[in-house]
Amino acid sequence: MRRTSAVAFAVLFLSLIAAAQQTKPLLKIDGKIASPVTITQEEWAKLPRATVEAKGHSKEVTQYEGVPLKVLLQKAGVLQRDKPLRGKELRQYIVVTASDGYSVLFSLGELDDATGATSNALLADKANGKPLAENATPLQLIVPSDKRPARWVRMVTSITVSTATE
Repeated sequence: MRRTSAVAFAVLFLSLIAAAQQTKPLLKIDGKIASPVTITQEEWAKLPRATVEAKGHSKEVTQYEGVPLKVLLQKAGVLQRDKPLRGKELRQYIVVTASDGYSVLFSLGELDDATGATSNALLADKANGKPLAENATPLQLIVPSDKRPARWVRMVTSITVSTATE
């Protein structure tokens, strides 16, 4: 009887942990936006995916798979699919931050398909068909168009939207 109870408790405990991991925020998008977005692992799995090939810190060509950064910004209402940024919208920027505090900045203009050269930026969760290395999880920002990977952020947890003042 004790053994059965212990097994039942272990199964229940592991089920609760799995459920908590699915609802735990994977990525937060907030700042100066109408509706902040929190994306869970379950929601992440439903987002459109893309792949890019690029040379990162290892100098080897790697195939990264994940969700395009512009798709996430569209979900947050920051970018619109068929409407290029104009006027004051071009003063907006995002800061992508990692769990260790490392962060980088992008103007929205450079991420907009109509004006930018970095609209191919990707938040990856896989490299060469496998999950990211432990030191890069949960997500890694990949910017193939950058000449060097200085803005390739590992361990991404948040994106903050702001506007430059005049």
